[in-house]
Amino acid sequence: MDSSPSRAVLAVSSDVYRVYLHTGFDFPEKGTVKKWDQGTIKITINPGANDDPKATVKQSDELVMKGMKYDIDNEGTVDLEFFVDKEKGVGEPKLVKIEIEGKISSCGCVDPLYIREVDIVWNQVIYRFPIHNYLSSVCCGSSEKDEPQHGCAPYLYAQSGGGSVNHDELEGFIKTARDKELNIIKSMVPWEREDRVGPICGYVGYKKYNDLPRFLQFRQAWIDAFASSIIEGSSNLLPAVHFNYVSEYYGKALERDFKSFADYMECFVYMGEKVGWKKTDIKDGLKVGHIFQQDPEFGRQIIQGPNSTKLWKVEELSETWKAGIDKIPSHVIDGEDIDTVISDGRLYEIKNSGTLEGVKHGGKLSKALTGYSQTWYVTHADVLLFHSKARPEEEAFVPVLIRLENKNDGEPETFWYPPEDNVPKEDPTYLAWLFAKMHFRCADWGVYSIGTHYVRAHAQNEVFAISMYRNLSSSHPLFRLLKPHFQGIVGINCQARESLIAPDNNAFAQFMSSGDDLPQLMVNCCKELHYDNMVVPTDFETRGLKDVPNYFFRDDCEALWEILLSYVKEMVDLSYSSDGDVTEDTELQSFVQEIVDPGFKGFGGAGFPDSLTSKEKLVEYLTVLIFNVSCFHTGVNFQINKYLGYVPNAPPSLRTPPPKQDDVITMDHIMQSLPQYECALAAMISLEVLGNFSPIERFYVETKAEHKLGYLGENMAVSEEQEGCIKRMVLRMEGLRDTITKRNVGKYLAYNVLSPQNIPITTQT
Repeated sequence: MDSSPSRAVLAVSSDVYRVYLHTGFDFPEKGTVKKWDQGTIKITINPGANDDPKATVKQSDELVMKGMKYDIDNEGTVDLEFFVDKEKGVGEPKLVKIEIEGKISSCGCVDPLYIREVDIVWNQVIYRFPIHNYLSSVCCGSSEKDEPQHGCAPYLYAQSGGGSVNHDELEGFIKTARDKELNIIKSMVPWEREDRVGPICGYVGYKKYNDLPRFLQFRQAWIDAFASSIIEGSSNLLPAVHFNYVSEYYGKALERDFKSFADYMECFVYMGEKVGWKKTDIKDGLKVGHIFQQDPEFGRQIIQGPNSTKLWKVEELSETWKAGIDKIPSHVIDGEDIDTVISDGRLYEIKNSGTLEGVKHGGKLSKALTGYSQTWYVTHADVLLFHSKARPEEEAFVPVLIRLENKNDGEPETFWYPPEDNVPKEDPTYLAWLFAKMHFRCADWGVYSIGTHYVRAHAQNEVFAISMYRNLSSSHPLFRLLKPHFQGIVGINCQARESLIAPDNNAFAQFMSSGDDLPQLMVNCCKELHYDNMVVPTDFETRGLKDVPNYFFRDDCEALWEILLSYVKEMVDLSYSSDGDVTEDTELQSFVQEIVDPGFKGFGGAGFPDSLTSKEKLVEYLTVLIFNVSCFHTGVNFQINKYLGYVPNAPPSLRTPPPKQDDVITMDHIMQSLPQYECALAAMISLEVLGNFSPIERFYVETKAEHKLGYLGENMAVSEEQEGCIKRMVLRMEGLRDTITKRNVGKYLAYNVLSPQNIPITTQT
């Protein structure tokens, strides 16, 4: 040691590389600060450069970071200075390779370490290498050093700065590293076999969440929160179910029906507190309970609730309405002629019948939950809505005709119309109309939960994520653009297939009429997916929805789309100078191709392009993906407690069939049709699990007072120009937030779900 050269001598004869290793991840209200000290980190600068005759740099020796402790459940940094002989000519750090060597033990294996970023300072310039991945040591039992280890890649590569598209990367050692990395990741992220998938969205080839590679799983904070919510939900439901078992053993289970809407409202508060709902959610649910019977509220929830994706302007009456439209009372359309209303573009429809085709009645678990075997009716339900000129604008969108059909039992269709305004609430015509609206809401519950939420906002997004991991190198600028948005998607969907929609573990079968036949419903919903429906301006234009008043979902979606479109265009312009660059990007083209096949092969590709040939189309395509995984998912998911939790407003199941045309409906009949206590509680538990933010969400706009982290910090696009794009996007998002805040002043029920401060950048619930 005494003969070692002094620091001054080293500084003259060496290139100095200051290495900063950033580990762990931040999330609000963290309860622990843990350290990882299970191994040695080894970093190689420009790996493989010595074997590349065209390389302008050389490979360094391994830079060893030994005997250190690294933060793992909060953000932390360690740094060391390395002196590298100038004669070795390592030069500019363009590529790094990171490995872990475990401490000596019986196996030599270590727990994975989450590495956020490596920064290297050389010649007074900072080179940033974004990682955002887990790494473990090579197991002593492994015969191949390139094999995945403990759900992690055996080593990680990263390019500095903004990354590069493969065809632009001239130096062979970087191309070789990218190919090696992609081959390893592709082996770790397989598609499930086509014969097992069938005519639905493709998904990852792992049956159990715990078998997923570590980088596809959640970070530990979310794993703990999800497990806790499942355990808490089960503990709240089990006493009620156990009570029914005991009662049945002694003779007869107690039928715990709600006696009136007032009775339900009182129970709603108790149930909400029991399952851990926030006070604001309970308060909003009560607000809905006070006004849900009103027709303007029904219409408002169509355009401001969680599901307006099936709303279309009526250009010409279809066969669906031919048998009922002539009987529509004049008063419901302000005395106007129906043909005039249609020609003015003020008649709209939602048709759920096709989506529910072939879906059988539910209720198989009813006895286990309630003590009694029940049928939960799947009713084909469609609605016509009218934009009135005579009503105040906020009350102008109202239902005027509902079609119901109990197709499973071969019953004829029936048509239902609003009564006169002065009809008492206890009148059978008023109650028949109310009951018809409930049957529509019940049908819409199934279509929404599986079609709008799971299929479009989850299953489809998994296809995007799998193809990204398999086809885009982590150094590709589009991987770095998309990765923060796709984080967690595969994990949450795998959990859903394992513990939410599995045939032997189906949460929806506990409370939803269509819950017993999820496979058929899912097939029907996947058939309705189409790329054009996800291009926001095109979608609203095609469906003729530009003139619907107070359609805040449309207004906010269009504003968000424009912000994201501008942001993506700026990002694309940094990496692609011409349409030819897009065509020649082989990683991009493979990414796009696999989304179509095998991703959406089961139903013909869903209208997605199988190649991209222009920058303009690439910008639109990427905006579709980012919008769907963040904004669309938020808009359809984070209002479910407010609107679906109050069961009379949106019954997930109904225990009596839709009324026949001459049936006399009473309040007792309606209350005996609504789900019993146990099923209502099961629904509220599921909504609480699905409808809340995860503890590690990142949002487009940071809100420190609410412990909401912003976009920067999760980004992998780290060049100065890329971060400039992100900051400009965030500024525009802040402006939209302020606009939405002003719009909500004085509203009985605010529509702020799509305020950017409430939009997570990815799908994690």
